[in-house]
Amino acid sequence: MQNTNLSFEQRVKAIIEKSNRPAEEVILDDLDIQNLLKVSRRTSLNYRKSGVLPYHQINKGKIFYILSEVINAIKTAGKSNHSCNLKTQINETI
Repeated sequence: MQNTNLSFEQRVKAIIEKSNRPAEEVILDDLDIQNLLKVSRRTSLNYRKSGVLPYHQINKGKIFYILSEVINAIKTAGKSNHSCNLKTQINETI
């Protein structure tokens, strides 16, 4: 997944193939999200804080993401007027 020449769709497929699970069962950490979306740590934090990127937190500690929720957030962001338009920002980095 370190290959930055891969498209977003190719990176998603690679994650799914590597985990050998459907997107609904693939759990990603913050570093995985940064690599998937090609964003910095600060940007992934901004996505979380703005509510655009769905995440889960265990006991106010470890943050994780479910791949299918991230994909759906990207799709919906393109259809709505979020103050932080995730799809536009992702398209700029993909």
